[in-house]
Amino acid sequence: MTTKLVLFLGTRVLRGRGGTARYLRGAVVGIALSLVPLIVVMEVSTGMIEGITARLLEVGTYHLQVSLPPATDEETLEEISRAIAADAEVLAAVPERQGTGLVSSGRAAAGVTIRFVPPDVFTRDPGFGAFVSIREGSADLKGEAILLSIALAGSLGVRTGDTVNVLTTWAGSVSGPPRLARFSVAGLYETGYQELDKSLAFAPLASAAGILSPRSSRTLVGVKVRDPFGDLAPVAARISNLAGRDTRIATWRELEYARLASFRTTKALLLFIMALIVVVASVNVSSSVLMIVFERRGDIAILKSVGAKPRTLALSFLAAGALTGLIGTALGVVFGLLVAVNINGVIKGLEQGVNAVLSLASLVRSSLEPSVPAISHFTLFNSAFYLESIPIRIDPAEVTAAASAALLLSAIASFFPAARAARAKPLEILRKV
Repeated sequence: MTTKLVLFLGTRVLRGRGGTARYLRGAVVGIALSLVPLIVVMEVSTGMIEGITARLLEVGTYHLQVSLPPATDEETLEEISRAIAADAEVLAAVPERQGTGLVSSGRAAAGVTIRFVPPDVFTRDPGFGAFVSIREGSADLKGEAILLSIALAGSLGVRTGDTVNVLTTWAGSVSGPPRLARFSVAGLYETGYQELDKSLAFAPLASAAGILSPRSSRTLVGVKVRDPFGDLAPVAARISNLAGRDTRIATWRELEYARLASFRTTKALLLFIMALIVVVASVNVSSSVLMIVFERRGDIAILKSVGAKPRTLALSFLAAGALTGLIGTALGVVFGLLVAVNINGVIKGLEQGVNAVLSLASLVRSSLEPSVPAISHFTLFNSAFYLESIPIRIDPAEVTAAASAALLLSAIASFFPAARAARAKPLEILRKV
């Protein structure tokens, strides 16, 4: 009977058509609106971090890097790669030489990391081929060919078939004698992450010996494994035995530690700010329940006079607050997930709407003052600094944690006014009413 009475009294407030019910309905809206940005930021940031990390691992860092002595010749490098590729946990082992150079087209120049890889890197490393999309030309890395990103080619003013000059230092310092080589642009690629694209160019492994100094370059084997997010220590130990003594093995967690730590810190700060909004909304639940306790003090006095226990009254107001939190949380999660799943379309729609208003304002202003320049185009999400589109990643654990926190805060916020209602004395209430 007590449980039914608690639920009846708790839901009666929400079922009311007016009066005190409006307070809790406003609290429902507040919790729902506070959860929407939290869910969106949480899931969008997760998708962006996973999208950037995947491109960094598959295109840039590998899962493991086996650093070899700089003087290792190409034949030995291939032998070590084949030995590592024979391991059951290894998906791909790619021999590579890396160095920095200045790529010049005669119209512009850019400093990049030049990665000299085997001509069959796209088939040898399926992960690389999955993220490196050839948009123009071909991936044929033979002879004096080079692959440039679309972003880099645009800044240099070159297209497929054009010739570029690559200048490197031969000694271990910038004061050493330079080496100049001419490469033909075989193709233009993109990975969807322009920060990575602008910094990398790819050339045939056989061309490295004539342009890269052993003292100013790296010789390595890039390794891809079946489970890059698992424990990499056992496979690293086996690879170390295969590669020999003068090698050093680093995992992607070590190589990308600073970048990933920056991503995690940024996400944590954003979530903290969004969580403060939820806390404020839960305080609104407390104030709403408190107003209900104040306006229904006559009902509380009557219920206590006819034998209602203080515990029953406290639980009924606590149930009202908890139900408010439950409804608001459900609405917030649903609408938050809808926005998160369609975030690319939402961003595009917002940009189009704002730019339509700006274009109209620019047209009106130009008609009044023709000499005033037009208003610049508004961009909410700049792909030059992030991904071209935001990957959609819904983490059920994160959504559940956010919903649980909102429910807990609503219940805690309802406790104090519920306790006040339980302590109220009927005679004092009736004397004041």
